[in-house]
Amino acid sequence: MLDQLARRTLGAIATLGVVIVAVFFATRLSGNAADYLLPPGVDANTRALMITQMGLDQPLLLQFAHYVQGLFSGDMGISLFERRPVLDIYAERLPNTLMLFVYALGLAVALGLPLGLVAALNRGNAVGAAIMSVAFVGYATPNFVLAIIMILVFSFNLHWLPSSGSMTPIHFLMPAIVLAAPMLAEIIRFTRNAMLDVLGQDYLRTARAKGLPEHLVVGKHALRNAAIPVVTILGLQVAGMVARVVIVESVFATKGIGDLVVFAAIGRDYPVLQFGVILIALIVVTSSLVVDYAYAALDPRVKVAAS
Repeated sequence: MLDQLARRTLGAIATLGVVIVAVFFATRLSGNAADYLLPPGVDANTRALMITQMGLDQPLLLQFAHYVQGLFSGDMGISLFERRPVLDIYAERLPNTLMLFVYALGLAVALGLPLGLVAALNRGNAVGAAIMSVAFVGYATPNFVLAIIMILVFSFNLHWLPSSGSMTPIHFLMPAIVLAAPMLAEIIRFTRNAMLDVLGQDYLRTARAKGLPEHLVVGKHALRNAAIPVVTILGLQVAGMVARVVIVESVFATKGIGDLVVFAAIGRDYPVLQFGVILIALIVVTSSLVVDYAYAALDPRVKVAAS
């Protein structure tokens, strides 16, 4: 098992290496940053001086060598637009994004697992049908549509919640609900389907025949064996949340790393954009590794297959 997990870890490191190389050269191919930072009509000498100050006059491979050296030394460069260290900029924005992630993930898991379980135990009746209808609506509604509806209802009409900002935890309530909605729907669906697959298995009938209480039969035996596909969808949805957070942060103006990456891409702010893409890739790769380790913890068959 350790060999298998070690190979997965090395694969994750290799993936990050590919992302680092790709994002560096892709940003350079997107255009010269000086063309976006300088106002129109600037003379050639000023433009050449700006390019030299930004280090963009050096050969591309030399720029890449300095970039990699900075990554290993903890120097992510200076923002071409704000002229501040990239780490300082992200240190200001990252807490808002992490708070939004934690709220959305906690909300989706805390509601999705029990609702999926209830939907499986009440299949064929009104309760199960109502839960699956809510899940279908949450899955089918785009994030920006749900965000606009919530702003119109809870901010402009009812005046219950703020429509933008990140000053207090209340400011993150609507963005977290919008971000969690698709993930909540997926968790409900997969939990229900996984539970339905195991509820009729022989080992559950044996557990009931032994006189075990129903909550132990469902909670200990059924839910644990149904956890593998649920863990898989959790890992995939965490990766999907990285993409959706850009839209959610833009609509609610929470000042996180999502809109920071967007503005860096538009303005060709290479250092900010590079670190943002690497950070997002790190989140996705880490979530994939956590899923692999969770497999080994939940299912002994994974250990046997790996050995």
